This record gives sequence, structure tokens and C-alpha cells, in this order.
Amino acid sequence: LCEWLAGGSTICTITITMKPALAPSDHTITISTATTAESSTPTTHTYHLRSLRTTSNVERHEIHTDIVKWTQFCASVFSYKPNPPPPSYFARHYHNDPRHDPALVRVLIHCPDNSEEERINGEIVSSVRIFRRTLSTGSSSSSSSAMMIEAGGIGEVCTSPNHQRRGLSKLLLKDAFNIMSTSCKEGGEDNDEDEMMSCSLLHASPDFRPVYSKVGGYQSVRSEWSAMSVNTELSNARRNDESDGNNKWCIRHANFPKDALSLQKLHVEYSEKRLITIARSVQYWEEYVSAELRDTLWILTKPYDDDGENDDKIAAWISVRPQGDRYQMREFGVDKSINCSVSTCWALERLLGVALGNVGGNSCAESEVSLLLPTFVVSEMKREMENTDKDGATFFDIDGATEENDDGWMYVNFDESQLNVLELTTREIDTVPHLIWPTDSF
Repeated sequence: LCEWLAGGSTICTITITMKPALAPSDHTITISTATTAESSTPTTHTYHLRSLRTTSNVERHEIHTDIVKWTQFCASVFSYKPNPPPPSYFARHYHNDPRHDPALVRVLIHCPDNSEEERINGEIVSSVRIFRRTLSTGSSSSSSSAMMIEAGGIGEVCTSPNHQRRGLSKLLLKDAFNIMSTSCKEGGEDNDEDEMMSCSLLHASPDFRPVYSKVGGYQSVRSEWSAMSVNTELSNARRNDESDGNNKWCIRHANFPKDALSLQKLHVEYSEKRLITIARSVQYWEEYVSAELRDTLWILTKPYDDDGENDDKIAAWISVRPQGDRYQMREFGVDKSINCSVSTCWALERLLGVALGNVGGNSCAESEVSLLLPTFVVSEMKREMENTDKDGATFFDIDGATEENDDGWMYVNFDESQLNVLELTTREIDTVPHLIWPTDSF
């Protein structure tokens, strides 16, 4: 494999022998670089490509210095960010993911002497992680349930500054691409469906989208978001409102694992049957969502039914987070069943006052804040205001909402027999909106 890398007149020649990677294997890589402006003598760099290694399992948490070294490495590479993620951020994403797999964290180890000791204990200098995820594709007009696609997400793509401009991230991306694409092309009928990845997805900033398009054939899919002004004074007052006449509504923190099953079922109805989104199991709610959202996830419940019996039925939920000088809806849903009379506007009027008041920032001191939320939620609210919830216009500036779409999610399809996300989002009939909730980002 030979690559011409951008930047000056540096030429990298990479020699590598690759095998089919359904079960990721190890490779030794030699890279020769020569900068003609300084020297005509090539400099040779040797790396070992392998997966993270573990030696034991205690309550599902692998114990091995590889995991610790990897989280520290990722944190060091991203330390330039304004709010750099610590090693614990990467450790949390790994350990709390029910489908985490050390074999799918691919790293390059610097091996100057190409010794066995270096290949095992050497310095990690580049990383790519494959996240196993299941995608819902929304229910079609002919089916009440959502079709599912097994996918491989790409994240934790980083290279040590001392080893950049040598094509290491590109090499790891191609290795990951080979693992994912081979998973659905090898093995035939005996292949485990849980091991198959029919497509891949990732999120990229505008500068890197051409790179992913060139390396893996990824194409952007639009996620529709809107920015809207929210009257926080009215929302703060409404959260304690007793105008429903029975004072039976309650806003509380999510309680895991108690709420996991109810939230999982409601999320299926609110998001998975309507959107291309991440499908969540009960275990994913219990272990991953609970750890990601922690005390920012608020639940609107009716502790008692109309007969005074203890019910605690979840009607809606929300999580928001600061994003610069505004806020973003990180997670949201409403019980839209016939047995629940809660509208999107009604739920947001009550939940936002609590969520914004406890997330930090200056929301409590401001009479109005800007909230970034999915456009389909804005559309729901607009329909409600036109029909039943006239008061919503005093809380939310629907007419002043502006589009701020996200084109950063990118996909590539491996299996032609499976539904294609790109086609679902662009077809003329039964177009399915795309939304990866920030809770599920990687």
C-alpha cells in the first residue's frame, strides 16, 4: 500500500501484509519517509497494528494496562480542546457500552526495534475504535414495527502529534473498514448476525468529511435541527403549576435500573418507529444512557392515577446541555399513546424549567435562552399550537425558529440486501428523518 500524503514534499511508503479481518489480526508495518528539502535519506518507522488486549474480567470490566494506556493516550491527543475530555471519559464510554469489544479497538504501537516486548508493551501512537450499534429505520407504511440494521460506528480516531503526517489514521481507518465490510461478506449462512455490520457511520467536522469520503466512501446524511427562543421565566413558573386541577404530576430524576424498561419501550415508540436512530436495549439504558446523562435526565410522571392509586407512569423525559452561549436538547421523548394525554408543548413547558435550572450556565438569570432541538420536535409543537395548545406560543418562539442542520453524520453501506440509510433519507415516498440523539454520539 503506497500513499502520497499532503504537506510539503513528504513521501511515505508503507509496506504491510493484510489478511481478511473478520477476526482482527496483528500486522507489522514499516513506513519509510523522506523529506526531499532536508534529506534524501529515508527514515524508517516500524509500527505494530493490533487490538487492545485484556487478561481478566471482573464484573465485565476488563483489567489490563492496555485499557488504561489507551484512555490516557486518547485524552492526551485531545488535550488541545477548550474543554478536553479526561481519560475517565474514554473509560466510561468503553466500560459502560454493553457491546464493547477490546478486539474492535485498533491501535498502532511504535516499535523502533521491532521486538516482541515493544509489540506488547510499547507506546500507543494511533487509535480507531469500532462501536457496535443497531440502527432503527422507522416503521414503513406497511409495517407497525421498525426495521433494524446492524452497524459499526467509527470513533476515537486520533494520532500522537509526534507521529502525524505519516498516514497512520488513514491506515487504521482502512483496517477498520476492512473489518466491518468483511463481517457481512464472509462466512455465508453460518455468520452470526450479531457479528455482521451492514453499514458504518461516523460524525465528522467539515474539514474531515472529504477524508472519510475518500478513504471509505462515506457520504453525508442530513440531520434537521432548529434553534428556538424559550421564555425561561414562564417555564420556571409553569414547572410548579397546578392548573391541571389535581396536582398529581411530578418531575424527578430518572431512577435506574427501575425506569429502564419503561424508557426503552417509550423510546421505541417516540424515536425508533419514526426515525433513523440508535436502537436501545434495556441494558443500554441501564448501563450506557444512565452513565452518560447521570443527574441531567429528568422524568415527568404521574405518581397517582385518577383513582388515587400509586402509578408513577412516565409521561415524558428530557436532558439538556450547555453548548456555547445556548443549550442543546440532548435527549427527549413523550408518551404518545392513547392512554396519555400529555402533549409535547405541555411536557416541555414543565420539564424545561427544571432541566435548564439544574444544568449550569446562566439560564436561571436569563429571561430567554436559545435552545437547539430536533426540527421534528419543533414541527410537533407547531401542530399542537395550531390545534390545541394555544398557550405554547407564550413559552416558545416557534415562528422565529431557524434551521441549523447537521450534515456531519456520514454513512457507507456494505450489504446491498439491507436497507440503505442514504436512500431512506432522500427517497420521494416515505422519507425517513435521520437523528442520532446526542446521548448516543461517539
